Amino acid sequence: MSRTSSDNIETTSVDSYVSATDITSSNQSLRTVKQKSPIEEVQNKFFNMVKSCDVSSVNSMLSDHKDLDINCKNYHGMTGLNLAIEGNCEPIIDMLLARPGLDIGDSLMYAIQNNRYSIVVKFLDMLQETNPEKAFVGYEHSAVYPQYLTPLMLAAQCGLFRIISLLLKRGHTIAIPHKPTCVCKEVCKSLAQLNNGLGAAETKLSVFRAISNPAYISLTSDDPILTSFHLSRMLRDHGDVDRIFKSDYQILDLHTRLFAVNLIGLCRSSAEVELILSNQEGCTFFGTFPYHRLVLAMDLKQKEFVAHAYVQQTLEKAWAGDWYEWKRLGPLYKSYIVLPRIVLLPYIMLLYLLGPYTKRGQHYALPVNRMLNYLASYVVFLVLLTYANNLDKTQANQNSMYIVALKWALFVYFISFVARIFRLVCVQGPKRYFRMLWNVYDCVKLAVFAVTFVCWGLSYVNSGKAAVDDNSITTVDPNDRRYWHWTNPVLIAEGMLAIATVMSYLRLLFLCQLSYALGPMQVSLGKMTTDFSRFAILFGIIILAFTAGLCRLYQYYDGMTQVNPVNGREITQDDSFVSVYSTLKTLFWGIFCMTSSTAGSVIIENNGANDMTAALEEMPEVNNHYVTQAVGTLLYAIFETLSVIIMLNMLIATMTNTFQRVTGNSYIEWVFGRTQVFLSFSVHTDLPPPLNLIPSLRCFVDTFSCLCKCCKAGAKGFMNMVTSKANQKKGNSEDLYKNLMSKLLKRYFRNKLTENVVRKCSPLYS
Repeated sequence: MSRTSSDNIETTSVDSYVSATDITSSNQSLRTVKQKSPIEEVQNKFFNMVKSCDVSSVNSMLSDHKDLDINCKNYHGMTGLNLAIEGNCEPIIDMLLARPGLDIGDSLMYAIQNNRYSIVVKFLDMLQETNPEKAFVGYEHSAVYPQYLTPLMLAAQCGLFRIISLLLKRGHTIAIPHKPTCVCKEVCKSLAQLNNGLGAAETKLSVFRAISNPAYISLTSDDPILTSFHLSRMLRDHGDVDRIFKSDYQILDLHTRLFAVNLIGLCRSSAEVELILSNQEGCTFFGTFPYHRLVLAMDLKQKEFVAHAYVQQTLEKAWAGDWYEWKRLGPLYKSYIVLPRIVLLPYIMLLYLLGPYTKRGQHYALPVNRMLNYLASYVVFLVLLTYANNLDKTQANQNSMYIVALKWALFVYFISFVARIFRLVCVQGPKRYFRMLWNVYDCVKLAVFAVTFVCWGLSYVNSGKAAVDDNSITTVDPNDRRYWHWTNPVLIAEGMLAIATVMSYLRLLFLCQLSYALGPMQVSLGKMTTDFSRFAILFGIIILAFTAGLCRLYQYYDGMTQVNPVNGREITQDDSFVSVYSTLKTLFWGIFCMTSSTAGSVIIENNGANDMTAALEEMPEVNNHYVTQAVGTLLYAIFETLSVIIMLNMLIATMTNTFQRVTGNSYIEWVFGRTQVFLSFSVHTDLPPPLNLIPSLRCFVDTFSCLCKCCKAGAKGFMNMVTSKANQKKGNSEDLYKNLMSKLLKRYFRNKLTENVVRKCSPLYS
């Protein structure tokens, strides 16, 4: 027992001795490794001298140690040239640049990041002599900067105004990324192969970080506000495709939009704001709204810009003009003005025809009066439409004189609405016109009206013929609808007229955007419709799946009747799942709990119901198909649970979220919607439909003025081509706009320089 214990003790002591020996030897080896070589010591001294900007010591070391690698790097991967750039020690930089064998590497990028303008100039001059192409691209072996990051991109990301200007003068450029849908072989396909697409996404994002910087926009664009609008649109398009960096694109989009907002916020007079909003040469054809920049901002969804106080103040001035009392009127009183305006329409028409340039004529030409005139005429149209839709269908003569006159009045309104749309398409262009969904809605509504009038015309042509089938009795009354075919033009016209009436009344929702209380709700209604369309796709897949499984499961039992043996009551098979149509109808109305609870029941006729037992008044036996009924009931119950409990609640939650998002930003949404109404009535003629069909003096004057401007522009272009003068003297308005942009940019960057907190630029997060 003691021997064993002693053996264990001895073994333990030997193991401890061996372990201690190993540790000692390992520590000695570590100390040996930590001992630096003479070359490393010289390099460390060299780096320390460069950091302290000791010019004489660096010069002596370079003279004494001819074998010193001037391109050596420390443990951070920085060369002596990079350390000199950080310390802004130009004498050492000049000394190193004069040494043979110096590799600039990524020192140009370090100089740009540290905003060393004079050093950047030296590097560019040196590269211009040795390797000019190297100055335009990134450095491949840098430990800090990715290879795709060019000097101009880095300077633009950091917002270094002087360096950006220097690089642009030396021919540096940034290639704008192509559209997300582009698959060109030259650029997009080669980028897509970079790191399986991830490298391409990072490259595009880095490019957008550069070109969206205010300093770069200011130096590369004559119109920074317009450039910001288009760049914001590009960022949104690329962000919708690139889901990985979507949040980064959204941040850049916000900063780009705010840059345009800040510029217009620096205006110091209403004249400057009006010059910004109207800076785009164009023809004022038929009184086109002059604020072209505002129209463009609306097209590109620049809501913050449109909602700016300066923009809205200028817009309201153009909207109401000298009618200052309009702003003080309440919403109810504004609505009451429409009814008296109906009586004034003939007077306004005569004033527009005979004296459009008088003071009174200019007053009624204001956009707000155009809206009131349009509403007054539209009320008359709705009254006629409602009356036509509610004609007595039991009357024998549907083509009496007053009914024909009513239909002709509606047809005149229809022609005037078509002329109104045609004029807007000519003025705005098809792309801009159909970008607004309400315009698409108007086109659909007029298409329904067109079908209605065509059917009315066919009914007049066939009025002398019997509207009955060939196999029917010829002695029946042709006006009796019981014998009409379902394709009868009158029936189709009445159905289309009902649809057109509903759509005409719903068009009034567009004007709800003028109210601060109703405007956000109307915007929410439109966005909720978008949510419902997405929900409809999911629900369509679900209802299609259950329809495919249940469509003919109960077909055999269609029309069967079962007699209860106890009380003698008859039960008929429900037609829920006997055909495709009945299944779709059952499932659709089942969402609203409007189907029978026995929809899944199987009813089978009594056995031997046609035999002699029935004559003997003996009740036949009843058979049950439990499996079929169980499957049908189970699938129907699953559908109800999935659609009613899950899908509908998900739709409600989505719509609630949309409503809260809109109402949370209610002011901007309301102002943006109201501006749509302002611009809509600002581009129309002074007279509403159907009075817009009457040619007037203003129409001829505006047409002649537009033709003169077009001819003048064409003659100017021809002279430029003949004389080969590429740069002609710009117009006065364009010069004024450029001078204004120069002033606004100076104010913008002056305010930036006075900020207390200045964030140091980083190529990874800028």
